[in-house]
Amino acid sequence: MKGYRIIADSGSTKTDWVITHHNQSIVGKVHTMGFNPYFQTTEFIRSEVQKGFETAGFDRESVSEIHFYGAGCSSMEKSLIVEKALAGAFPNAEIHVDHDLIAAARATLGTHDGIACILGTGANSCVWQGGKVVHNIPSHGYIFGDEGSGSYLGIRLVKLYVENRLDRELTGQFEDMFRLSREEIINKTYREPNPNVFLASFASFFSGRIQHPILEQIMRTGFEDFFKIRVALYPNFQSYPLGFVGSIAFYYRNILEEVADQYGMKIHKFTKCPIDDLVEFHIKNPTAHLID
Repeated sequence: MKGYRIIADSGSTKTDWVITHHNQSIVGKVHTMGFNPYFQTTEFIRSEVQKGFETAGFDRESVSEIHFYGAGCSSMEKSLIVEKALAGAFPNAEIHVDHDLIAAARATLGTHDGIACILGTGANSCVWQGGKVVHNIPSHGYIFGDEGSGSYLGIRLVKLYVENRLDRELTGQFEDMFRLSREEIINKTYREPNPNVFLASFASFFSGRIQHPILEQIMRTGFEDFFKIRVALYPNFQSYPLGFVGSIAFYYRNILEEVADQYGMKIHKFTKCPIDDLVEFHIKNPTAHLID
């Protein structure tokens, strides 16, 4: 008798796990921290996954199949870190690990061709054709890339704050919201784990304040950089529909659509969290892993 199947979508901030019967019905959901093999070891990921499922009271040995989509899983080397962690946590499961770009494409474009984009904690994009990634301009993470992402927005906001270049109104609101000194921010950035997630957390400051010219300019510049570097360099980019996943794209879609329009493009779909769309994709395409 077949066991349960799990579909998981993992960004750097959180992971959503949906547990289904092989007859496609959903039996439960689990939420854990986000995982990224660039910053975490196999043992750490395995331990955190086990804790999450034990807290939820779910029998890990009853899982027979896992489809895991994760940030940082773009190479065989990094995917193997996650695959080994999942094999340790789910000893009876057949495991498939894919990049989060494939999750973005399947969630927003399905089996149709287009350009799939991520704007959440990080940023990335790819050209999706025939159910496969055929072009990708690597993002290289929050230091060298991630244009328009939460990390990008947070870094630029924090830079203005620590350099005393925010106006008095924004400075007061920033200090009231985060309760961190400049020294504490610098120490957490350079000395504590997962600085990309920490810096991205400051993107929450933009919510409800996007009309402020300083904040709007940061965001608009980030989105323009994203299109210039992550979209417009693909051959015939204007011929493709666009799909976006991630909280930054979802909540600031109005500005993003304005920038897309500047490039002569339309956004086909926004999805804050792709997990529900991924579950639906696997229900409709049960043999999708055969073409991974």
